[in-house]
Amino acid sequence: MKRFIILVLVVAAGFTSCKKMSSFQNNPNAPTEPIASSLLTYLERNLFQFSVVASGDDAYFLSTGLVTQQLVGFSNHSLNGQSYNWTTNNMNEYQQIINAQEMINAANGNNAYVAIGKLFIAINYYMLANKFGDVPCSQALQLASGIKKPAYDAQKEVYKTILASLDTANNIIASGMPVQGDFIYNGNLTQWQKFINSLRLRVIMSLSRKLTDADIKPATLFADLMNNPAKYPIFKSNADHAQQTTNLSTPYVLYNNQAWVYFGLAKPFSDSLRAFRDPRIIHWASITAAAAAAGKSIYDFSAYNGLPPDASNADNTARQAEASMLNPGFFSQPNFEPNLFLGFYEVSFAIAEGIVRGWWSGGNAETYYKQGITASLAYYNTPLDTVSRYMAEPKVVYDPARGLQQILFQRYIASNYNSGYEPYFTLRRTGVPEMAVAGPGIPSHKVPQRWQYPTNEYTLNKDNINAAVARQFPGGDQISETMWLLKE
Repeated sequence: MKRFIILVLVVAAGFTSCKKMSSFQNNPNAPTEPIASSLLTYLERNLFQFSVVASGDDAYFLSTGLVTQQLVGFSNHSLNGQSYNWTTNNMNEYQQIINAQEMINAANGNNAYVAIGKLFIAINYYMLANKFGDVPCSQALQLASGIKKPAYDAQKEVYKTILASLDTANNIIASGMPVQGDFIYNGNLTQWQKFINSLRLRVIMSLSRKLTDADIKPATLFADLMNNPAKYPIFKSNADHAQQTTNLSTPYVLYNNQAWVYFGLAKPFSDSLRAFRDPRIIHWASITAAAAAAGKSIYDFSAYNGLPPDASNADNTARQAEASMLNPGFFSQPNFEPNLFLGFYEVSFAIAEGIVRGWWSGGNAETYYKQGITASLAYYNTPLDTVSRYMAEPKVVYDPARGLQQILFQRYIASNYNSGYEPYFTLRRTGVPEMAVAGPGIPSHKVPQRWQYPTNEYTLNKDNINAAVARQFPGGDQISETMWLLKE
C-alpha cells in the first residue's frame, strides 16, 4: 500500500505540473545576459594569459627571452623561437575583442566599463597588427550583419582605430562609476586612465619610423600627450603598473613548471649584465655549476655565464653545464614575480627616447633614463645603496653622445621576463640591441619581422587574405617580409 500511495503522488505531481521538459534545462541561477563585471575579470585574466605569456610550446620564452636573446634553450625547447624559424601565429585576440565589445554592450550606462572595453579593444588590435601587418578590423566580428569573410584593413587604418579607441576611453573614463570584477586596480578609475594613456604612449613609440606620414604624425602625438598631463595622465610610479599579483591561486607562469630547467642565460645578455655589474642578474639566474663548486658567491659577477644564442641547439645542449640557469625561485615560488603587462620603467624609457628623438623639449632625457633604471631596480627590491652603486657604473652613466642606444638597451634589460611580445616589437623597431644571427643555430641569419597569417585564413577567407598579402609583401606571406609599420 505504501508503494501505491507514493506512485499516485508522483503521477499526480506529473499531471499538476504542466511545464515542458525544456523548462527543466534552464538554470534559474545562471545569468541569461552578459554581466559587465564578469566579462572584465575574464578580459583581465586573458590579458595576462595571452598577452604576457602568449601561447604555444614554452610560450613565455617564445614571447620574451629566446626571441630577444636573453635566454637560450636546451633539448629542443622553444626551438623555433630561438632559431628564428617560426611560421604562423594565432589570432586569439579577436576573442578578446568580442569579449570587450560584449562588456561595452552590457555596461548599462556605466562609462567606466565602456572605456575599459575600448582599452582592451586597442590592446588586442595592437597585438594583431604587430604580429601580422594588415588584419580585419572595420568588417571584423560582423557575422550578425552577414559579413562572413571580412576584408583586411591596412595596418595604418588599424592604427587609426587603435588611437581612436584610446581617445574615446580617455575622454569618458572619468564620467564612469566604480566597476566590479577588477583585480588589476580594484576599481580605481584614476589608475585605469593612467593605463589607457601609458598604452597610448607605447602605441605612439611603435610608430617611430612613420615620422613623415602626414596622417599619423607620431612626434605631434607624443608632444600633445606630454604637454597635457591633466588630459593624458600616465604612470608615475611602480604602484601604477598594469600587472597581475601572483600567489598560489594565480601563480607566476613557471611555478611548478618543469620546463624551467631547460633555459639558461644567453651570452651577450649575460656578458652585458656582468660588465654593468647589474644586480638584477642575481634575481634572474643562478651561478654556474663550476662557480658553485669553487665556492663563489651569488654576488660575484664572474660566477655567471651564458651561451651563444646563435649556436645550434645541440651544441648548447651539450654545453648546458657551463651556463647560468634560471633562478630556481621561478619554479619554487608562486609569487616570485608579478605578471607584468606594462610598467612604469617602460613609460620612463619611452619618454626619454622621445626626447632624444626631438619630439618634446619639455623634459630632460637623462632624468627619464635614470627614472627608468631606478624603477626597474625597485621592482626587484634592490637596496638603495646598490642602486646608487649601479647608477655610478661607467657603462651606465648617461652619455648624450650615445644616449638613444643607452636608453634602448636599458629598456631591453628591464624588459627581461615581462611585457610579453613588446620587447621583441621594440628591438625589431629600433635594432637595439643587435641580435646575434651569424651562427649555425639561425639558418636564415636574419631576425624575423612578423608571423605568417594563420593557415585557416587561406581556407575561410581566401580572397581577402590573398589580396592583403599581395598588396603588402612582394615576397609573399613570409616572416622576413617588412610590414608598413617598419618601413621608413
